[in-house]
Amino acid sequence: MCLILQKIYDTEKAYSIAMSFLKKWYDKVSRKKQFTTLYRRGEEIYGNGYVLFEMGNYEEALEKYNEAAAIWGELENKLSELEDDMEDDLNTLRKKCQNVLYSRCFVLYRMGRHEEALEVIDSFLEEDPQDAGKWFGHGFVMQSIGQHQKAIESFSKCLDLDPAFSDAWYCKATLLYQNDEFTEALKCYDRAAQHSNVKDFAFPQYSFLNINPKPKLKKDAAGILYGKGNTLFKLERFEEAIEAFTEAIDIEPESPQIWQGLANTYLKIGNNDRADMAFAKLLELDPENSQAQDHIKPASPAEDKE
Repeated sequence: MCLILQKIYDTEKAYSIAMSFLKKWYDKVSRKKQFTTLYRRGEEIYGNGYVLFEMGNYEEALEKYNEAAAIWGELENKLSELEDDMEDDLNTLRKKCQNVLYSRCFVLYRMGRHEEALEVIDSFLEEDPQDAGKWFGHGFVMQSIGQHQKAIESFSKCLDLDPAFSDAWYCKATLLYQNDEFTEALKCYDRAAQHSNVKDFAFPQYSFLNINPKPKLKKDAAGILYGKGNTLFKLERFEEAIEAFTEAIDIEPESPQIWQGLANTYLKIGNNDRADMAFAKLLELDPENSQAQDHIKPASPAEDKE
């Protein structure tokens, strides 16, 4: 009898343990379902905010970003209360929350609310002063509001952390150029070009016939080379300026401002034929350009008869 009772007790105990396990498993699955629903809702709202941002509806975009951040923040709190091993999920949510909260600075910047944008960036830099991207954002906003020296300092901090940050080199170079610090600006333009990204990559036609094909690589550096050309012009290194403008045109052949820089450099060294060709191309791209109009004058009736 005792054995029977013991078996019954053991069976009930095993059943109780099994039911407890099933309940925990069910609760866990149920919670994960709820969390997944919330997570996807946050994703959807954030996506809507991004679309609104691209459309220029900044007020609505800001509301969506705040709403998405609130959802992911709530979800993060709920997950952190669980004893389950969900560290990866928590880290993902934290990153999502941080990204969407930081994205507000772009919206605020576009709205012209620069001080508020700086507050957002500053709050992130307080938590992580080793983030090169945030220092670049700080410098960019400072540059936009005319705080050029502070902008240069921010770009320099960015570059201390990430020496290959091409956009920071470019922005710093532009500010140095505006301050008439042409030699230093030129160094920065060179570093910007060195670290610029590849714009396109294409093998020459029929390259498969060539055992050693030479792929054509272009860097997304037209703006950098244009700035470099202007800087070399100021330094009266005209042949090098022509080379820089020509390289820029090879990347962006339809850019009126680059053609204008090239034309003016040819004029400066007295190469009028090349200047004429460059101004003609400029007029083709920008028919309203007054300098090109003055330089490429239509032939008079008398000249036509000749």
